[in-house]
Amino acid sequence: MAGLKLPTYVLEYTTKTIDSVLSPAALEGQSVEVDVYERNDVSKKHVASGQRIKGEGDMFRVSVTTDAGPHADEWSYTILRESAGRSRKLKK
Repeated sequence: MAGLKLPTYVLEYTTKTIDSVLSPAALEGQSVEVDVYERNDVSKKHVASGQRIKGEGDMFRVSVTTDAGPHADEWSYTILRESAGRSRKLKK
């Protein structure tokens, strides 16, 4: 049985990230800008691009390039939208 691969970069639910994930552009599959931090060191923050990958699984690919090179993780777009919606309500 294959182990679960933890993401290297985690979405930071800043106002920019929330607005991007909930935007019509993201919904349509266009690339949007999101904020991320390194899972092993939350002080290392980066700007990444995110793009909805429509189809089975409805994923959201987060791509970031750092000094260590390019990296991409895929997240459930449905869960991200729900989390962003809740975060937006809490920020108001």
